[in-house]
Amino acid sequence: MTKKILIIGNGAKEYALAKKLSENNEIYITPSSDTLKEFTTCLDIREDSVHEILEYVMENGIDMTIAVSDKAVNSDIASLFNQHKQPIFAPSAKANEIVTNKAAAKKVLYKLRIPTPKFGIFEKLNLTLDYIKNQKYPFVIKTNDNNSATIVTSDKTAKNILESIFLEKNKKAVIEDYIYGTPFSFYTLTDGYKAIPIGSSLSYKHSLEGNGGQLTNGMGACVPNYKLSEENEYFLMNNVILPTLDYLEISGNPYLGILGVNGILTEEGQLMILGWQSFTQDFDSDAIFGSINDNLYDLFESCIIGSFSDEVESISINQNQSVSLVLTCKNKDNNANIINGLDYLEDDTHISFYPSVTKNKYLEFEAANGPVLVMTSSASSLSRARDKVYTDANDIAFSGISYRKDICNINN
Repeated sequence: MTKKILIIGNGAKEYALAKKLSENNEIYITPSSDTLKEFTTCLDIREDSVHEILEYVMENGIDMTIAVSDKAVNSDIASLFNQHKQPIFAPSAKANEIVTNKAAAKKVLYKLRIPTPKFGIFEKLNLTLDYIKNQKYPFVIKTNDNNSATIVTSDKTAKNILESIFLEKNKKAVIEDYIYGTPFSFYTLTDGYKAIPIGSSLSYKHSLEGNGGQLTNGMGACVPNYKLSEENEYFLMNNVILPTLDYLEISGNPYLGILGVNGILTEEGQLMILGWQSFTQDFDSDAIFGSINDNLYDLFESCIIGSFSDEVESISINQNQSVSLVLTCKNKDNNANIINGLDYLEDDTHISFYPSVTKNKYLEFEAANGPVLVMTSSASSLSRARDKVYTDANDIAFSGISYRKDICNINN
């Protein structure tokens, strides 16, 4: 039976989720974007206008709301919907603090004795500057905001960043050792009490090939992460995910949704946890959702109605290998920048657009400066999937196109 689903958020991860769910359901999404209008009903409601969203849901018979957007989750849309008995797949704002507040997250990691890079949390500039005098370069500076990590390699850069942080009120600086190794993300589906793995990715977040340059929100991924062993995944479940869920439950804030962890697998084989991740990420969502054989709506519903712990023993994951590649635009001109080559892609190559992509009066998609799209190919082997995605990437053209050429190169 077709269900009416509202997704809140319009990034590449929401695009991938909407595309997957639209195979069997009627999808609504807010806020709007030109690319999502191709296959969803787009609304123009702000992500943090949670009462307006609730009103729309109740008036239009929406069967399930999925809040992916940080703005919606942080506005505590989950608690509001639960008060009005409206099905929603999302954590409460309080439960999600381990994701959105980096300073708080580091304290929880320390409290739960989860291995994490050495860190310091500071509220005053002079104390922070004293601390970094003995800090080995490179190291990472974060704030208590989400997505705020910057790798620094010099005193001058570190001082400039810290001065800008403390110009803002209520800001904290997190100084963290930089750890060398293989970045990973590991995802689980949870009702707040039980968790089941749904996949992992080898994450490429550095801007330049060879993992140089600054950290980004993602340049590509391999799914599953072929460097994570069963022993590693067992460790992540039993020493990271489950203790986290227990901690949140005891605190009165059980976490419902997709809960992931981001970390580094060191050359010595140690897992170092950088923090938690709510939902999947723009650059690996298509691959993660594409690997799940079970009906996503049924899985999400089981978490919402409370049957997940009793009825879902495992989640079926196919054996394909997937490679995802983020194509970006480095052309800062405001001129029309048509994306060519989309019609020549293979049918099994998946595209997830970022919301900055627009459609002109000739119905052509145009790229804006920054991330443009995620391209994902799957195959029975990693090398075949990689060959497919790079062959298809060669067919795409727009001014200022850029992407890393070393994603999932197992020879590196």
